[in-house]
Amino acid sequence: MEDTRGAVNVILYGPEEEFDTVLANIQAAGIVAKRDAFEPHAISAFFHDGTDRPSQEFVKQCEDRVRTIADGTGFTVNRTGVWGSNAASRQLPYNRHTGEWLEEFVDGEAPLEMREEQLQRLAERQGISVSDIELRDHLTPPTA
Repeated sequence: MEDTRGAVNVILYGPEEEFDTVLANIQAAGIVAKRDAFEPHAISAFFHDGTDRPSQEFVKQCEDRVRTIADGTGFTVNRTGVWGSNAASRQLPYNRHTGEWLEEFVDGEAPLEMREEQLQRLAERQGISVSDIELRDHLTPPTA
């Protein structure tokens, strides 16, 4: 089963006035990207090659792709990392209507009651129904 292990995460910083434009341009290129949950002035861009150990070449290509999109905007790559996790059962909830990643993880091996409670809380925060949530095993670029 694919999971989030091996996801490449590229973090960028730049001028606040360019934030929305740069984020939109990265997303328009088919890259999963969002305002970083822990660093609100940073953009996190995510990639996955389907393995839990991406090659150095793949990691470099991811960083170069984001750097090219941000070129001339004042945004620069701060760091690039690969997610390592023992949570092989980790799944990502998406809004099944919009294709948007809901920026959370669900442990597929957690007891059913715990998963149901987590999905209910997530649905309430997002203003959607639990039935509108689709669990996927990998990061999926947004649809155009």
